[in-house]
Amino acid sequence: MSVVAVVVPLAVLAVVVAVVLRRRSWPRTPAFARPRPVTSPGGLAPDPNAGFFTHRTFLFRKRYFFVGTGCPPRPVADFPSLDVSQREQPVRVARHGIRSWWWFEGEFYREAAASQADDVLAWVRERERRRRARQERDRFLSAAEESMRKRENG
Repeated sequence: MSVVAVVVPLAVLAVVVAVVLRRRSWPRTPAFARPRPVTSPGGLAPDPNAGFFTHRTFLFRKRYFFVGTGCPPRPVADFPSLDVSQREQPVRVARHGIRSWWWFEGEFYREAAASQADDVLAWVRERERRRRARQERDRFLSAAEESMRKRENG
């Protein structure tokens, strides 16, 4: 028996085993992450379903995956550097079709408008300003109501 007659079947077997193990090692897609059609290009919106998870593969190697609303699990090549970068600037963590997912200051945002990191930063800062203004207005109105109640009762 020649060496080729032994090596070729072993190589084919190794490829088949690798494909089977890779398919088995791929994480399941949660219901919220199943792809759905994009009806219209949308601006940024928070994605409460988005996040990272780890999955162990052959020989217990740890791999990082990202999943979001309408985004099936996507492998993440360099999670540690993304984790550091997102603290200072928005980073795009995944794309699926025309949608993109951004990670910034621990929050995830999705969009279908081809935004850049500067656009995401401006949107997040504006959202934060509006939230603070709403809180200040609510505190002011609450204080005014309390003052009116005291005046009526006293």
